[in-house]
Amino acid sequence: MGPLAWPYPAGVPAAIDPDASPARGTGDMSIFTNPQLQHVLPVPTGINRLGFPTYGPLPGGVQNPPNAFVEAAELDEVRRRNAMANASPQAHAFTEQLATTGGSRVWKDFAHQYRQQVGFVRGWLGTGLMHVAMGTTALQSKFAKGGYDRLHPFEVDRSIRPIGQLPRDSSYPNEDTAKAYAASTVLTQLWPARAYEFNWWARQTGLAKVAAGTSFPSDVQIGARLGMAAGARTSSVLW
Repeated sequence: MGPLAWPYPAGVPAAIDPDASPARGTGDMSIFTNPQLQHVLPVPTGINRLGFPTYGPLPGGVQNPPNAFVEAAELDEVRRRNAMANASPQAHAFTEQLATTGGSRVWKDFAHQYRQQVGFVRGWLGTGLMHVAMGTTALQSKFAKGGYDRLHPFEVDRSIRPIGQLPRDSSYPNEDTAKAYAASTVLTQLWPARAYEFNWWARQTGLAKVAAGTSFPSDVQIGARLGMAAGARTSSVLW
């Protein structure tokens, strides 16, 4: 297994994701192992920033965000991970770095390593496929965000201390997680030997967004699903 895209302080990933390890990865590509957070319960409407329901159609085929009961449980998860990320300078720095760059820089680094591994033509073809998948899922995420306009956790609960740059768009679904999983899915098809590594970094991107207090678990769960779907569609040209 090759080196990770960029180094991190020892023990920091475990501080925000105790179940994850870059050595073994996560084979099911899931974001959370807590069964309470595995199921996103659809509701017939979205909620705008003033707290009023919206009754428009599902934008881009993305299911509605969860209802208030599930969101309350999600806030507990955000508070827990946010407290862990703010507990030490190292965990804070790792969370900030990955929450800011996990949807872009790390995958550019991986694509660069892939080009070095397979050569110019094949390498840039794979890089192009990766960027197509990331761009497709980014557009779908942006479209859905405009339809739901969901508040971020730190906007709902002022006790949450956000880490890194505050997002300007709405919370649902999370675009960076979608892009990370789109890239991971494509790169897994191109370079199967490093599949666990790609998956681990995609997972960490989603977890970092939650630990930063800027995304709900369902934001990154749906983002991951959108990204994997976009990556699978794009990768289909390889077969």
